[in-house]
Amino acid sequence: MTLTRLIGGFDKAIFVSLCALIYFLPISIALVETFSAFVVFFYLLKRGALFYDQIQNGSIPLGSVSLLRRIFLFFQSFKPAENFLNRPIAIFLFFTFMSVIFSQIPLLSLRGYVGKTLEFVFLYFSFLECMNSKRRIKIFLTVYFISFALICINGIFQYFAGWEFIHGHLGEGGRIFSSLRQSNDFGAYLIIFIPVLFFLSVFSGGKRTGMPEKPLVSISLIARVAMSLLFIVSLACLGLTFSRGAWLAFVLSLFLAGCKKLKFFIPCCILIVTFLGTATPNLKERGDGMSQYINRFMKAANQDDRKAVLWQFIDYDNNRMVYWRGTKKIIKDYPFFGTGLNTYSQIVGRYKDTWGGYAHNCYLQMTVETGLFGIMSFLWVLFVFFRNSLKGLRLIEDQVHWVLLFGFLTGLLAFLIHSFVDTNFYSTQLASLMWIIMGVIVALQKINEDKLRHSN
Repeated sequence: MTLTRLIGGFDKAIFVSLCALIYFLPISIALVETFSAFVVFFYLLKRGALFYDQIQNGSIPLGSVSLLRRIFLFFQSFKPAENFLNRPIAIFLFFTFMSVIFSQIPLLSLRGYVGKTLEFVFLYFSFLECMNSKRRIKIFLTVYFISFALICINGIFQYFAGWEFIHGHLGEGGRIFSSLRQSNDFGAYLIIFIPVLFFLSVFSGGKRTGMPEKPLVSISLIARVAMSLLFIVSLACLGLTFSRGAWLAFVLSLFLAGCKKLKFFIPCCILIVTFLGTATPNLKERGDGMSQYINRFMKAANQDDRKAVLWQFIDYDNNRMVYWRGTKKIIKDYPFFGTGLNTYSQIVGRYKDTWGGYAHNCYLQMTVETGLFGIMSFLWVLFVFFRNSLKGLRLIEDQVHWVLLFGFLTGLLAFLIHSFVDTNFYSTQLASLMWIIMGVIVALQKINEDKLRHSN
């Protein structure tokens, strides 16, 4: 086998591992970790083989260079593919590593840095490494669609049968969670892909500028019907999670999407009203119905009382407010580099009025663990990501491609909003999904840039 074929084999192995990862992501944490490890392993093998190939063909002449220069060239060969997030992610990784250096429990932080942070970032870069063609994007999205459909069907089955058929787990007091750990996780999983299904079902017909080229993802009538049916089923699943944080994140992201693109505003508002009108009356299973919340909100004497009603809707038992108040004390004690990555559950035990699990606000917990430098660098990654992606939308001429990208941006925004009231960043499954979806969004833009470059 020639070296070129070997490199191609490693590239295909990355692609297959990513497809397997997205399929099994909502089903098994162990399989997520296994296929994530495969992705990283084959990525490193491919880059190492590329370095050796460059030595063999003379692109990197090592005979006359110093040892230090050789080491530099070796690591240079592992540099990720160029994209607009390289520098922000490098800054984020630097400050996260500084939180490891200044950690209260260094070994625990180092384990979290290597086993979680670096692995998630590698997923993003590996996705860009191999998802470089229309065909591969189509295959990946098809696998994602099949997995998503299976998990939604499992959720509906769980609602009617009282147990789900993948693991055999019983329902959660009337709330469904399908194959994930609990209902809030299922809600976070759903709100990423539901906007994609909605926008593709309603707005994927035609072309934006009448371009004759084939779309990135062609959608037949049968496919649109399948997406529409899955959209309805997934929306029902979201309602049956009774995850109020996921509901509000979904509604807010749709509203913002409608404001961004006025053509979408009325359909988004109709969907919001329909969803809330259908889902919220059933909240009486978890406390007051929606009408009671609205009445209490309207009768509130002042702004503080209205805020209290709103928070009662989001956080039924008010535990989150206790967790969040506890994080403020820790941040005050460890402001710059935090307590150390992966240490929250250990450090929080030193503070009397807090709980030893999660803060149920990913941004506050990240601030506790990585300090102000860490959270600001992460927010910078998100800012650059959305700023450049919204600019990238203007360059896309194909309607389906544009709607696909816009749908994923809306879904990711919903996920990030939901992370203000839950633990998404600290779930192996959901954190992996977040970085993969970021990779999908950037890959879609890079493919469009390549098409424009070749057409000029």
